[in-house]
Amino acid sequence: MNTRPDLVFEDFSGCVIVRVGGRAMVDDKEATIRAIAETLEARSPKAVLVDTRNIPGPLTFMDRYQMGELAGKLLMGFHLAVLAQEEQADPKRIGQVVAQNRGARLEAVFTKEESAMEWLKQYTKT
Repeated sequence: MNTRPDLVFEDFSGCVIVRVGGRAMVDDKEATIRAIAETLEARSPKAVLVDTRNIPGPLTFMDRYQMGELAGKLLMGFHLAVLAQEEQADPKRIGQVVAQNRGARLEAVFTKEESAMEWLKQYTKT
């Protein structure tokens, strides 16, 4: 059971939307991503959309790199996508590349909610 107020897990037709709030995803990356992984493992979703739009402030290159590294280490086995603020999304997608290189199936980084939901809906049909 999730007791962290900065993480909200929403069921979506066999998939999960993880809504991240506050700076914990940035300031305490490993504990936060580990908490996400533990909850997802208990639920076994078809796909996961991580909504990071409520993380305030800028993200550095190293923030993205380290989050990608931890996603590759802790979130393997899930179809993943991220929904981010336009100004926080790295055009070069370094976090996505790092996660993929470490074994995560981070399939996309979206800045438009409609596109992210279309991606997620493809997994509700199977």
